[in-house]
Amino acid sequence: MRAIVGLCVAVLLSCTWVSRSIAEQTSTWITQLPEETKASIIWYADHETGDLSQWDPPNCKYPGAGIFNTGGEEAIAEATDRVAHSGLFSVQATIRGAIRAQHGKRAVRLMRWTDRPWDQGGSHLPKSAYYSTWMFLPKPYNSKKYDPWDPGDGGWWNVFQFKAEDENDVSQPTWVLNIGHDDRNGQLSVGLYSPINSPRSILQTNPKSLPIGHWFHVEVFFLVDSKNDGEITVWQDGVKILHADQVKTAICSKNEHAVWGIGNYTDHITGGKTEGSCSIYFDDAAISTQRVSQTIH
Repeated sequence: MRAIVGLCVAVLLSCTWVSRSIAEQTSTWITQLPEETKASIIWYADHETGDLSQWDPPNCKYPGAGIFNTGGEEAIAEATDRVAHSGLFSVQATIRGAIRAQHGKRAVRLMRWTDRPWDQGGSHLPKSAYYSTWMFLPKPYNSKKYDPWDPGDGGWWNVFQFKAEDENDVSQPTWVLNIGHDDRNGQLSVGLYSPINSPRSILQTNPKSLPIGHWFHVEVFFLVDSKNDGEITVWQDGVKILHADQVKTAICSKNEHAVWGIGNYTDHITGGKTEGSCSIYFDDAAISTQRVSQTIH
């Protein structure tokens, strides 16, 4: 009887929204934040579980989150101790075969649309919140497409996105953070793209370059609205780099809920060990009601 009870307890605990076994034993960047800032965090993933259970809780029927890959064995998400922003582990998102848009899209997507699993009394993400993660680029990748094989989009590389459901409850992208490559100096920088607004692209006037081989922080304030009262603001290492207000951030009033994700998503990239291959690392991701990057100096 004791064995049966123990097994039931183990199954219930496996569905908790943050695994505590390792996370509570390891000091991470999130645990070192000021108390007021920590209190504002409604969800986080420091990956100190040594797996991806904080993004995709096991044994939950309705997790309110998930990992969605496109490309079969050429799209892989895994926990790794190769590099970490803090603690021992991070997420490695790797794609292969993304060559000149000839083989389709390759994507690793770590997505979230509730503060915890529905099984655990979860709710939709707040109408306004801050979404953040630390990122590590090991190489100066380039997603730009050139004539004569550019199909007309110039190239894109989605690493941070928001989605919303349309009238038919089908998830569609609303705002995307793309990483672009400047051929003049080889530097990478972040830009915004929205298929539901005009203009669709918002670029930095004086681009703040992304470091290669070093961790950097990206945080986005996102206010959900299906009319033209939405807002989006982007900070890089605590510095405001992009902003748009009086914009649409949802598709219809029926589904004014944010769906957020980070990942590695494109149909063409160079700069890796082989053409079409690329890896990005993520760590210490969070959703909060206060801006966490204000603590970065």
